[in-house]
Amino acid sequence: MVDKRINNEYIEIIFNVNFIKIMKLQILIFIVLFGCTNNLSPPSEYQEWKIKRKSALYAEDGYLNLAGLYPIENGSYTIGSGDYNDIKFPEDFLENFGKAVIEDSIISFYFNDNVILNDTLKTKYFKYNYFKYQNNFTLGSFLWYVHMDSGVKGIRIRNFQHPLLEKDLDINFFSYKPKMNIKANFERFSKPSIKKLKNIQGGFFNDTIPGIIHFNFNNNNYSLQPTIAPSGRFFIVFGDQTNGNESYGGGRFLYIDPPKKNGDIIIDFNKAYNPPCVFSTFTTCPIPSKENILPFKVNAGEKKYNGILFSGVYQ
Repeated sequence: MVDKRINNEYIEIIFNVNFIKIMKLQILIFIVLFGCTNNLSPPSEYQEWKIKRKSALYAEDGYLNLAGLYPIENGSYTIGSGDYNDIKFPEDFLENFGKAVIEDSIISFYFNDNVILNDTLKTKYFKYNYFKYQNNFTLGSFLWYVHMDSGVKGIRIRNFQHPLLEKDLDINFFSYKPKMNIKANFERFSKPSIKKLKNIQGGFFNDTIPGIIHFNFNNNNYSLQPTIAPSGRFFIVFGDQTNGNESYGGGRFLYIDPPKKNGDIIIDFNKAYNPPCVFSTFTTCPIPSKENILPFKVNAGEKKYNGILFSGVYQ
């Protein structure tokens, strides 16, 4: 009887040990599978954002069809594709096309051929206040207008038959990381702050800072200063420790929804994207202020772009 009892106890011990090993293995498998699923199956909303992001670049008002950006000040500028012009449009444009005369906020266009104004009227002459009104001029596949953004004032031209538009744009992303979708809190200023910011071309411009976004990441507290986009969403230009290596050296952009009444706000770094200046030099990208340089790696969102420079065919 004693031997039988000892034998049964031995069997029970062996069973318990094996059971514990099996449970540990199952837990390990679950963790691995759950982690992989998390990485390989990001939210459908995020996948849709990536598709829309790429489509927007190819759109008529996107950045890939830009064919020139020409700074302007007070004075008279001849326009055309000829080398002798002050504003030299692309080679497949008319050689001697006209001129633009700028007097403070007023610009007058004198054209040698009819152009289409705002998709409706034909005209050879048009004068307006470009600080107040946006007008588009079209001839063939080209469209141009006065561009004012991020401290740059100039005439920007698009070519809807840009020779590189048929090329596929290769944009690489960090893997989706749930932990980079961060709950934060917005501290609104009693009075919005007007701040002097810098663009990639070395110029300066003023923008409004409505407050500060506070968040915690890896048990450390950080903050960001947003501006407000025309849509009402918050716009953040930020830098981090991936810049220049894994991501673009000039920082990245991020849109986020405005805060709730209690100040709650979400920062989803998975939707951080490259400024348009990585695709074209005919852009006026702002660069991060010192307050928006994060001292850690944001391994989320778009990686460094190493593809085609779409403005290269016009330079």
